[in-house]
Amino acid sequence: MKDHLRAVAVLLLCAFMLFQGTPGIDSMGSRELKDADDIAEVEAVIGPLWTGIAVGIADWNREHRLPLHKKLHVLEQPIRGAQNWGLYRDGPGKIRRMEIWVDGELKHRSADDEYTWLNAQLRMRRVRPMVETTTIGREAQNWRGLSRFICERAAEELGAETVEIRATEQKFPGTGPVTVHHKILAAAPEWELLHL
Repeated sequence: MKDHLRAVAVLLLCAFMLFQGTPGIDSMGSRELKDADDIAEVEAVIGPLWTGIAVGIADWNREHRLPLHKKLHVLEQPIRGAQNWGLYRDGPGKIRRMEIWVDGELKHRSADDEYTWLNAQLRMRRVRPMVETTTIGREAQNWRGLSRFICERAAEELGAETVEIRATEQKFPGTGPVTVHHKILAAAPEWELLHL
């Protein structure tokens, strides 16, 4: 009986380890290869046959293993088996920036030496994460506070009537078109924030 329990425990442990996956495969798949240049780049390295096989495995992984992994993820915490493999990827896929437009004129753009209004405040170590999460999406918890701060400063320093905060995206390393992911609008005198 003891041997049977041990065999079942080993089998369950092996299944659990299988569903934890390997670094990198969770971030791969056909949705990562968005245009012909991406596909040609991968095919040049490993060939078209292996590219198809790798993308097929990664897509199967996303559809079947990842949903089960998300359910089993809670078991990783007590045994301290959770690991964030995001550190070991190949760098950012997109460049996200925050732009501040005051009365239709660009005043600030993240990481741009030409548009530096509020740089001293927005590049502070404790404020930078708020700027970053505001550029990622509407789910950020702090976009209202940051937006109110920007609007107050624009009204005080620049006599602003309208403020538009844009979250832009561009393909890494800064090539291709810049698209507006979302934006926050506000106008004097109420400065009511509208997130679009």
